[in-house]
Amino acid sequence: MSIQIKRLFSNPIFIGTLTLLYGGLIVSLVCGIIKSIYVAATTWFIIAYLLLLALALVLAILTNTLNQYRLALLTMIGVGLSSNIGHIGYYINARSGPLQAMSAGLIFVEIMLFFWVLVLGSGPGTYLASLCGMHGDSSSGSAGVANDGGMQPGDMSMKHINYRTTMGGAQPVVAPANTSSITDYYTSELTQSIMTSKQPESPTGAYKARALYAYDANPDDPNEVSFAKDEVMYVIDDSGKWWQVKKSDSTVGIAPSNYLTRIAS
Repeated sequence: MSIQIKRLFSNPIFIGTLTLLYGGLIVSLVCGIIKSIYVAATTWFIIAYLLLLALALVLAILTNTLNQYRLALLTMIGVGLSSNIGHIGYYINARSGPLQAMSAGLIFVEIMLFFWVLVLGSGPGTYLASLCGMHGDSSSGSAGVANDGGMQPGDMSMKHINYRTTMGGAQPVVAPANTSSITDYYTSELTQSIMTSKQPESPTGAYKARALYAYDANPDDPNEVSFAKDEVMYVIDDSGKWWQVKKSDSTVGIAPSNYLTRIAS
């Protein structure tokens, strides 16, 4: 999990909203110090809480983990919104200029937090999510991009459990006794299939699929393939949650099914 400053400054939405958020907090903090004798203890607590929340947002952006921690951030923002609104109403009616300025700063914070609720709560494909670059980077294991089956990319793991449909419903493949887990079974099965079979340019029985999002293969799993958004591939086997695909350069591997959509040949 690397920290990259450019992730923050390359997006004007991030830098703009966080600048206003921190600006409102700094104004509230300074004005509160000026008239500290009139500031309630709970106000200092909420300002400290909001500063930590703003820091959490910045760290999530720098480490590209907004999608992974979106639910936690939404919960924290909800607490901040509900707690902050009471302090705004209390100080906005004060006769002291610094206290009114502190209330104005908290209003800016409230507006920016409400905007972040919209950002983190927006689903894939929405205008706001696209504008902020949400759900488009697979390296973050983006949670919240669901396919028709309700599976989310954040729920995927190295297990690659392959469920096959039978007369009695979907049943998991049972690993043989000489394999340590279903992971080893499916990985070895797929590797053997790739190495022993020669795929034609247009595999028989395969169909074309287009990538809905970009995906970077896990470097620890040689069976996964990377692909770009809108890249077209052949789907060789779609019986599991991880599909076996063949790319235009004849690379064969597995890809998460909820990143692909079938297209007409």
